[in-house]
Amino acid sequence: MRRFFSPPIFESEEDNFRAKFINGFAWVVSGLLALAMIPYLIEPGGDFTVIILSGLIVVLLTSVLLLRRGNINASAWVVVLLGWLGIGFQAFTADGVKDVIIMGFIAIGLLASIVISHRAGSAIILSSIAVIILLAWREANGLFVPREQDPIIYGRDLGFIFLSIAVLIYFSTTSLRDAIHRANKSEESLRGTNESLRDLNQTLEQRVSSRTDELERANQRNERRARQFEAVAQVTKAAAANQSLEDLVSLLVDVISEKFEYYHAGIYLLDNNREYAELRAANSDGGKRMLVRNHKLRIGQTGIVGYVAATGDPRIALDVGADAAFFNNPELPETRSEMALPLKSAGLVIGVLDIQSTDRNAFNEEDIEVLSTLADQVATAIQNARYYESTQELIEEAQRMTGSYLRDTWQTLKSQEQIIGYVADGTSLKQSEQPMDSSLLSRVSNNSQPVVQHGEKPSLAVPISIAGNVVGIMNITLSDEHDWISDEIDIAKAVADRLSLALEAATLLETTQKRAEIERLTSEITGKIGASTQFDSILRTAAEELSHALGGSEVLVQIQATTTTQEAEKITS
Repeated sequence: MRRFFSPPIFESEEDNFRAKFINGFAWVVSGLLALAMIPYLIEPGGDFTVIILSGLIVVLLTSVLLLRRGNINASAWVVVLLGWLGIGFQAFTADGVKDVIIMGFIAIGLLASIVISHRAGSAIILSSIAVIILLAWREANGLFVPREQDPIIYGRDLGFIFLSIAVLIYFSTTSLRDAIHRANKSEESLRGTNESLRDLNQTLEQRVSSRTDELERANQRNERRARQFEAVAQVTKAAAANQSLEDLVSLLVDVISEKFEYYHAGIYLLDNNREYAELRAANSDGGKRMLVRNHKLRIGQTGIVGYVAATGDPRIALDVGADAAFFNNPELPETRSEMALPLKSAGLVIGVLDIQSTDRNAFNEEDIEVLSTLADQVATAIQNARYYESTQELIEEAQRMTGSYLRDTWQTLKSQEQIIGYVADGTSLKQSEQPMDSSLLSRVSNNSQPVVQHGEKPSLAVPISIAGNVVGIMNITLSDEHDWISDEIDIAKAVADRLSLALEAATLLETTQKRAEIERLTSEITGKIGASTQFDSILRTAAEELSHALGGSEVLVQIQATTTTQEAEKITS
């Protein structure tokens, strides 16, 4: 029931004030009109008044309905215009200018100021004044004569107006008091909200400060991780670019120390007997002094490097507790943390990566993870460098053997040749009848480069090489003075290189053919010897076939006799 008579709730405080005022005023005035209608229901001739009062009640309730639908301005105007028109109707039809009418117009003007606006109240007051002036003019000119009212009726009307004004004042003060109360509550709520906002602001400042510190630390960690991964990438790049083991390990320790900002970085490699871990590279001054004196540690017995080399497990040591004994190296006096990581290849420890820092607890989980990856890259790089050096040694040995073989073959084959060389003069080609200039050959052989001779007949001597050895000269002679340019020299060198390759290939081919011929003759002789079954026939066949193969040479085949006289059989072919 209370909810039925209560006004609706609006978002604005002003609208709530107006709604409460209109709703209360409409219900109370409707009740007063209903009470005023009772005497007219009893006395005869009051039907018209009942109808008018009933219509007023319906209009007031209509304003309440408009208010509940959110049309607060329409509801307010319905109430105000209803009161103003009702009082005006009463003045023009019965009462004229009387104090009751004047009080009614004042009440309606006040109501319009409260529920609509000050401008609406002023308009109602001005229009009421105009109506009163018009009524007074009509009465003064005899155009309208107010009816004589019974004092009881007059008192009733005056009481109704008084109650209406009293209701108006009551709801005005009540609404104002509620508004002040809500304002106070809003102020308290606002004060509490401000305090909450201040607390929240302080909390946010603390959180922002804390978050800023966290972000700064995160940025520092990210920058450190970026440098670390850059170091891993540089190690991989160095492994691909450097094949020399000594150059590689020196570059690796410099990269690790620079990117990780460590006091000392060293690489130990195990010796062939796997008894010692030998220091092969270091970046610190103390580490370089240790390199000079060929520093090495016995595996499994000296320091954490020896421990890691023996077990293959990484280890971190601090300058406290039992590990403090490791930090007694006079060459590295500032070390406070040390980490040793095994360098493994195919599951076998080949060395140790030793990293030392001047900070306590210098290594966290991220560092260990990255450095472990780095150690794997270092181990792979070192092993590849070793493979490369071994391969180079094998290649050089093979080249030496091939060169020696080619040189011997060349000397053997060409010692049988009578052709010294060929001479081309642009119109003819003939064999050279002059031996090679030994002094020019010596000059070309010493430099292994073309030799330019100036004079009336300038010449260019280009070496011809087989297996890295100069075996001849391609000599270009001009009839007029000429300055040799680089393009001409390059062309001559290219031709000489192709000639050297062709001669080398021809030498190998000729050697192969001769060896094939030897194998063929050997196979034929072996086949004929194998076809004989008699001891005498075997010896005779061997001597005859070998003599025939060697161009009629005398061949003597002898075997040790089994008799006591040591007789020998001599078969000659």
